[in-house]
Amino acid sequence: MLTGQPYEMVIWEKLFWFLKFLIPKLKVEDPDAHLLDELLESVNLSSYGLQRVRLGHSISLDSSGTELDPQNPNPRSAHGGEEDINPLDEIVSNFNERWFQGWSATPEEQRIRLLSMAELIKSHPDFKDKYQNNPDPHNQNLAFDKLFKEIMLQRRKDDLDFYKLFAGDDAFKMSLMQSMQRIVDM
Repeated sequence: MLTGQPYEMVIWEKLFWFLKFLIPKLKVEDPDAHLLDELLESVNLSSYGLQRVRLGHSISLDSSGTELDPQNPNPRSAHGGEEDINPLDEIVSNFNERWFQGWSATPEEQRIRLLSMAELIKSHPDFKDKYQNNPDPHNQNLAFDKLFKEIMLQRRKDDLDFYKLFAGDDAFKMSLMQSMQRIVDM
């Protein structure tokens, strides 16, 4: 029997409505529940706590000079990097590497496509009021989702293959939307 389908037998429908409200009120007791209580009572938890042995005791350290090796001697972040990576370039390249592998467009064309979409979102009349200056993060995300879908509908005439990928692949859609949100938030 499928849910949402009308019952063919009246007695079954009556039984359904009776049980629908009865089942949540039933209390089911586990016959082994007392074993768990006995186990918890048999363990003295106070014996596993910290115990203060001495009050006012000081710890002495070796006064000679020592040196520790760093946990990871390879510097991370901006320390001595050969090239500064623009966060915008990193977002675009990560997206391009994942989604545009089989496309004939050059990396610069792919970059222009993403940046022009970001500019269209930023120039939308509702962008500042409903997204950028919105203090509520949930409403902000809903507004961005709506703006993003409007821009994609406008752009479908320009690049039908890109729109088909957007409309047909949920993973691509989410990745594109997250990348656009990161770009416009910069």
